[in-house]
Amino acid sequence: MADKVALDVQRAPRLIEPGPVVLVTTLFRSQHNVMTAGWLVPLGFDPPRIGVAIHPSRLTHELIGNSEVFGLSVPALDLLDAVHRCGTVSGRDVDKFDVTGLTPVDAVEIDVPLVGECVAHVECGLVQRLSLADHDLFVGEVLAASVLEGLFTDRWLIGDEVELLHHIGGDAYAGLGKVYRARREDEEES
Repeated sequence: MADKVALDVQRAPRLIEPGPVVLVTTLFRSQHNVMTAGWLVPLGFDPPRIGVAIHPSRLTHELIGNSEVFGLSVPALDLLDAVHRCGTVSGRDVDKFDVTGLTPVDAVEIDVPLVGECVAHVECGLVQRLSLADHDLFVGEVLAASVLEGLFTDRWLIGDEVELLHHIGGDAYAGLGKVYRARREDEEES
């Protein structure tokens, strides 16, 4: 086995890839937002709970704190550029649904839009918020969940037809052993 090299401890959380990127959706009063998140953790089966880490400066943090509900939409590779854009612009400045072309759809149990183009949705009611380091962990109890038929049983059935995204840093995402780069908004389409 090759020798290991030291890594700056601030980069260590990136070594623990938590799972697919999701789009966190929120709504409070008439303001909605959609934010890319890669720091998620399953926290239990009974009751089913999921945690998402969000920095206090983010609009999504404020909206979840006020509404006490949030949605998680699981995108596939075909949404790479929109997913990246939702993580690099602020909902304080733009409507991310408008600038990305994503479609807000009604949730089943919560008053929060979900992302219609995504392959799965999880609707959560906030049960706890923990302040940890420089992010807060929002713990949500799952109130409803749905997935595109044929993609999930007791596990993801992903393959050539659908690739889930895993953020690996900057504009780089991984899926099925390949690395993909999101197009930056300052790059022109060819």
